[in-house]
Amino acid sequence: MIDISKIAIVTTVASYDLYKKTVTLFPKDIDCYVIDGTTGMYGINSLCFMFAKFKNYHYDWIIMADEDVFFYDTEAVFDLINYMEKNNYAIAGVRDGGVIKHRNHNPLVINTFFSILNFKKLKNANFEEIHKQQMFNEKLYLDSDFSSLLYDFDIKSLKEPYYCFYFWALLNDYKIYYLQTINPVGEDEIGNIVLNHEGRKVLFHSWYARAYNVYEDQTVRINNYLKKFNIYECNQDLKAIKIFRFPFYNWKKRFKNYIKNFIR
Repeated sequence: MIDISKIAIVTTVASYDLYKKTVTLFPKDIDCYVIDGTTGMYGINSLCFMFAKFKNYHYDWIIMADEDVFFYDTEAVFDLINYMEKNNYAIAGVRDGGVIKHRNHNPLVINTFFSILNFKKLKNANFEEIHKQQMFNEKLYLDSDFSSLLYDFDIKSLKEPYYCFYFWALLNDYKIYYLQTINPVGEDEIGNIVLNHEGRKVLFHSWYARAYNVYEDQTVRINNYLKKFNIYECNQDLKAIKIFRFPFYNWKKRFKNYIKNFIR
């Protein structure tokens, strides 16, 4: 069995209002961390930071889960990690193409709303090399079979800058376990339910965390799920959760780009 003291869950948060509710459903008895995404630290930049920061921590496994993830079953998560350990998987998650109707991008990579990393295997990843893989590489697809996928996809898609991480992993023979997902969920064509290796429900993903308490339609929709999961009234105190903050990150990034362009 996996030692749960060596598992951490990391969320790049865009909406603290939502996170304070959904974090109450996160797998119990493991350490939670937040990367503050409200100033522009997300995607590949968040991933780079996480690897650099956690490299010297004691964790063997990292669960990446967005704040619009609603967990059903802690044991289903831990059982999945045990399965990954026994079968030498380095990464698990849901394809970003072909399995969710509104995500018709690359089916070879994982969408980072939920991903489990065998950090013991991956912690020495070289992000200089990883960034170089943000391109279509035909040899990655030679043995791929996408015939069972229900929805549209694009094998040449580079929609998300973090795709390079998963391309790099595959090129270096790290095994990815592609989780099955249910979409639509009832009449909701946006949300999806993620299943583990045994077909048990792991989580529901509402999408649109960034729209929560910003746009009325998505706020009403997500609130309905908060009520279904009995966490609408929750307001978790975040004092016990380590939050990595990046004040003025967007401004700093823009300034660096300006300097680069000016030098050219």
